Amino acid sequence: MNGAEVRLTLNQVQRHEVCKALLEGRLSNAEAARALGLSPRQVQRLKRRLRAEGPAALVHGNTARPPANKTPDALKQKALDLATTLYARFNFCHLADILHEEQGILLSDETLRRWLRPRGHGRPARRGKHRRRRTRRPCEGELLFLDGSPHPWFGPRHPSCCLLLCSDDATGKPLWGKFQPEEDRDGCFEVCYHVFARFGLPGAFYLDRASQFITTRVGGTHATHNPDREPTHFEAAMSRLRVGLIFAYSPQARGRGERLNGTFQDRLVAELARHRITTARRATAYLNATFIPRYGRRFGHTPANPDAAWRPLPAGLDLREVLSAQSSRTVALDSTVRFEGQTYQLLPTSRCPSLARSEVEVQQWFDGSIHFRHARHGVIAARRLRRKGREG
Repeated sequence: MNGAEVRLTLNQVQRHEVCKALLEGRLSNAEAARALGLSPRQVQRLKRRLRAEGPAALVHGNTARPPANKTPDALKQKALDLATTLYARFNFCHLADILHEEQGILLSDETLRRWLRPRGHGRPARRGKHRRRRTRRPCEGELLFLDGSPHPWFGPRHPSCCLLLCSDDATGKPLWGKFQPEEDRDGCFEVCYHVFARFGLPGAFYLDRASQFITTRVGGTHATHNPDREPTHFEAAMSRLRVGLIFAYSPQARGRGERLNGTFQDRLVAELARHRITTARRATAYLNATFIPRYGRRFGHTPANPDAAWRPLPAGLDLREVLSAQSSRTVALDSTVRFEGQTYQLLPTSRCPSLARSEVEVQQWFDGSIHFRHARHGVIAARRLRRKGREG
């Protein structure tokens, strides 16, 4: 480097002045060491380099060299092209995951954030009120969240719908979900059916105060604690299964469930658009077969207690029958039952030729079908009659 122009930074110029005084004998090795923050042996080596190379000895050997771990320009450009086209709706963390999984490109979310933020991608971090985080339950299956999340899941050109999602508090894993037009009782029963059939019965649910879960109005008066109120069909079903219910008074109380919905509204929307899924049926299939298992592997927590709290289903239990809206009706003299504007003809059996004037239980299953059960004779077959006496 002798004879070539050497450009020094301000710090290097100051070091050069100290080294010049050292070489001229105006400073001792110990004084120069203190001024430069070096040891005396380092000063001796620096003096030898200065005599051999001149000011160039102060320039680090890696100056102007690309870092050894630098991402190749072609790979960076490919990642940027994918991030702004195929994966334009993915957030930085999601983008890092999907690039690795689908394209074999291993980049950190922070690297992508550093590249894409100056280009206008990404949303600024949200700042909210500081709240104390509740400790997770120690056992999987001890506490579940069940909530509906209305959102334009299929994009702004399609009507909004609701995602009913059940998740576990101990692991943070989503368990099963369903897309449907709006949150309702039967949808919640169906989600519970799939979760219970796969995992078993949980200890309790942590729920909001939606009308399908709890009744808070009695006689036109808002009553949050009324021991005389009638339980909802959901409360009655969970009582039969010995599953506890905890009702929150604010969304913040159920923060983990709410944050999971927010994450799904980001990641899942991007993936549904990526695969051009625009119907509730296809979205439900993709959610449970692909998205939920992958999300659980990526973000699931290991519970503090490895022993799960799921309880096995009782032998012979039909979950569809338990997870139903049940009400009582009196059989008419012609062995018919009126229910919600429809007439049903009960069919006689050899063990029960007539049920006239007896009480039967009417069950509305979550699939929309109607079933009848007698306390002594069990399930009773029936036919729905059309108007004017015609059978349907």
